[in-house]
Amino acid sequence: MTRPSPWQRTLLSKGFTLAEVLASILVISLFTVAAMQAVVVAALFQSNARRFAEASNWIQDDLENIKIVAYDLCQTRFAQRKLAAPAQNTNTITLAFIEPYESDYKQAMPPEYWPNNQPMPPEYREYPTRGVCSLSSVTDGFRVGDEILIGSDAGTNRITAISGDTITLANTITSYRSAGTRVYARCRAGKSEGGFAAYLQSLLPPLGSGSGNTSTGTRTFINDTFSMSRTATRLAPAPFQTLELAYVVRDSNNNIVAQVTTEVVPNAFFRCP
Repeated sequence: MTRPSPWQRTLLSKGFTLAEVLASILVISLFTVAAMQAVVVAALFQSNARRFAEASNWIQDDLENIKIVAYDLCQTRFAQRKLAAPAQNTNTITLAFIEPYESDYKQAMPPEYWPNNQPMPPEYREYPTRGVCSLSSVTDGFRVGDEILIGSDAGTNRITAISGDTITLANTITSYRSAGTRVYARCRAGKSEGGFAAYLQSLLPPLGSGSGNTSTGTRTFINDTFSMSRTATRLAPAPFQTLELAYVVRDSNNNIVAQVTTEVVPNAFFRCP
């Protein structure tokens, strides 16, 4: 076997210098710190993304509930009744239901107004919105501020009060209207009443606590307690049918996690004659 030369023995016994070892440790440390920092940043982004997703889902859940309310508003062009007694030179009228044997019953009482336990004609048995607006009294579907037509009159009569089967109007009915004359609800879009937006706002499901136009609620997820506020604003431009909703979700440190501003238009607005 060949013995190593003196020069080779010198190289083999030399090893790494202290500077080389320190430089290697420094390089490894820099890579380790950078890698750990990347892991921490990735974990932070993942946590924030999950917080944002949970907050957005919370907002979406509430907004979907409000859309259901907006869709199911029982004020439609089908809010139709008849006078229970003649009316002349008075600002009060008494209403009665249109009966099944009357020719315009199907128009006056569409399936969404029928109770779920009431027998349905064959053509209505599969109607998807049956019972959504089932009526318990003859004035259901009417609200203070509604504009109504009585018979074929060209004028508009605005409701100022409702008591039982009796409706009080802002103006006096001067022409004679016989019993059985049809009464039709028109658009709920008067400025003083706030229009459809005010009607929808009065029916908003609560988030938890709060009063006036703002409602707040809390929910726990990702090991933290979050709060959501919903502020409803009726937009001023005519015909006053749009409700603006502003959502803000904050964490326990009062940092904003998600916020959304959107507008809701009640479905009843599109059904107005």
